[in-house]
Amino acid sequence: MNRNFLELKDICYKVGQKSILANITFSLKKGEILTIVGPSGSGKSSILKALAGLIKPSSGSIIFLNKVLSSKNVLIPTGERKIGLMFQEDVLFPHYSVYENIEFGILDKDKRTRKKIVLKLLSVFKLDHVAELYPDKLSGGEKQRVALARILITKPKILLMDEPFSNLDFNLGKEISEFTIKLLKENQISVIFVTHDIKSAFRVSDKMLIIKNGKIIQNDAPENIYNKPANQFIAEFVGETNKVEAKINRSGEISTPFGKVNCLEYNNQQQVCINKKHFFLIRPEDVSFGKNGVKCKVLEKSFLGDMWEYKVLIKKTFPILKIRTSKSNIKINDFARLNINTKKILVFSK
Repeated sequence: MNRNFLELKDICYKVGQKSILANITFSLKKGEILTIVGPSGSGKSSILKALAGLIKPSSGSIIFLNKVLSSKNVLIPTGERKIGLMFQEDVLFPHYSVYENIEFGILDKDKRTRKKIVLKLLSVFKLDHVAELYPDKLSGGEKQRVALARILITKPKILLMDEPFSNLDFNLGKEISEFTIKLLKENQISVIFVTHDIKSAFRVSDKMLIIKNGKIIQNDAPENIYNKPANQFIAEFVGETNKVEAKINRSGEISTPFGKVNCLEYNNQQQVCINKKHFFLIRPEDVSFGKNGVKCKVLEKSFLGDMWEYKVLIKKTFPILKIRTSKSNIKINDFARLNINTKKILVFSK
């Protein structure tokens, strides 16, 4: 794979005195799917706009297929970048049929060639039966498939997607996103995907980029983002945690109701300071009920659909813990035994 397929180097973008993006640097390989996640207003969409040529960065460079798209003295127009765009509200031409919407991107070709290409895409996207319909007669899923077909007919090298499935209900959004990602993978089209849906990001990504206040704070494989977060913000942003204050002794151990845990022996721990206050974090799925373990009292019980969530108290001086499990036979006010997967503990300085 070409390591220099796409590179962003020290991209900065300011509006007046306000910094929107600061020293954004990352690369993308051919066929790779990169998901950008972060809080609202963190600069995710601005990265896509810079890549598409919709905004000019204040400094830094964008290099694609060894060609400079953006730098201090260069700004290649959007239409010349071979980059496709698909946004949350991807507007179809209302007075064009499905066939005509898809055909629009190849009007420079002869009619016979256009027909052959469009008919093939209609089949791939399962849109044959709506080819003559207009957008106002389509379902949400059909509109998304037409929008994607209209983009892919232009054969982009990279596809930029900004929350493209967020307007669809959960099951349809999942179905369309899985179909889309499978198709893009098969065609070796690289994707940069912005989403607020963390579960979706974990499911589709080869790499994830976490951004906050216009800065990249971790660029890593999805499993590392979840299991080896660079800081406490990321740990809590990508998944729910139980947070407990702790102090580390000279042996690198933290005392917990579950016994002493040597937090320095695990490679997913961050740099810690002896005798300083820290937080240890443990995710609800890494806490479990068992025959042995620490005694606790069940305070609350909630059904989440695919599992149960319990809130339990070990002692009054210890925070209430959340547990997620398939076990359903434990009742409120029951006393139970609790264990944690100590290798999943995350430790961060307070």
